Amino acid sequence: MSGWATLAFIAGVGRKPGRAMNRRILFASAAAALASLLPTTARIAWAESYPTRAIHLVVPFPPGGLSDIPARIYGERLSRNLKQPVVVDNRAGATGTIGTEAVVRAQPDGHTLLFTLEAPLTMAPSLLKLHYDPLRDLIPIGAVARGENVLIVNTATGIRSMADLVAAARAKPGVLTFSSAGNASPAHLCGEMIKQQTGIDLIHVPYTGAPPAMTALLAGNVTMFCGPIQVALPHIKAGSVRALGVTGSKPSPLLPGVTPLSDRYPCLVISMWSGAFAPAGTPASVTGRLEEEFKKISAGSEAAQKLLAAGQSSEWISGADLSHTVATDTAKWRDLFAAADIRAQ
Repeated sequence: MSGWATLAFIAGVGRKPGRAMNRRILFASAAAALASLLPTTARIAWAESYPTRAIHLVVPFPPGGLSDIPARIYGERLSRNLKQPVVVDNRAGATGTIGTEAVVRAQPDGHTLLFTLEAPLTMAPSLLKLHYDPLRDLIPIGAVARGENVLIVNTATGIRSMADLVAAARAKPGVLTFSSAGNASPAHLCGEMIKQQTGIDLIHVPYTGAPPAMTALLAGNVTMFCGPIQVALPHIKAGSVRALGVTGSKPSPLLPGVTPLSDRYPCLVISMWSGAFAPAGTPASVTGRLEEEFKKISAGSEAAQKLLAAGQSSEWISGADLSHTVATDTAKWRDLFAAADIRAQ
């Protein structure tokens, strides 16, 4: 998640909607309001007839990314279940905010949905002036997957545990370093949270992505890296790096023998969930049916196995719980960004 400077620039050049867009928005709002006034039997019929055409799952990141993979896995099953095409529409740019805003402005009829990591919903509001409010402008349908990181060190450091890491940092303040995939990336946030939780002094060394951050660790140019499990796993198995802990609240099925960092530091949890959202104004009958479908897919083994093969964990979060998660995560990141003086660059 690098490139906050680009994000800030693009997010700042939004234009006011023209007359045509205003008419579309008014029409969509009126349609949603009308739906809410229909008798119960009519609303049920609406839900049963949905969808009437292809559903677009807008992923606000490039193909192959952390949210793109579960979107394609769930989109395939959703298409089968709903008997309509499901198109994964990658609208990358400005670290997820361009695609997110496109969904916010879409007609609220359930045929255009957002499928995203949490970043444009919980992190961007603390760093940028956005043209949308995630809590007001989107309806959570449910989250289905988590991508977690693992804190690793080069074996040549001799550090074998978090206790060793803390002791080494206290013995040499301001000497130990950690690489990241860029400003405000999960690896950067992990390093800042470790500093807060332990009181040690670490130096942040940002790179332009996870691969070069990992390369720096393997070359011995930095002390540690809190990288995606799927990126770190081959090097852990090869013995070139050592895992000190995962960033989820429980062990990862990909690294069952590695304990969570939160076992020792309860607040040190960083796991990037991926979930589906509908534009505000989408009829409850439609969002309710979508939630049922996503939950049904999550309950099966097919999606879980495919996610695990891609380095992610299957985890269902209902729409109501996801709304709470967005609110609490937004507050958590806002506090961390302020305490660590993390700003858009």
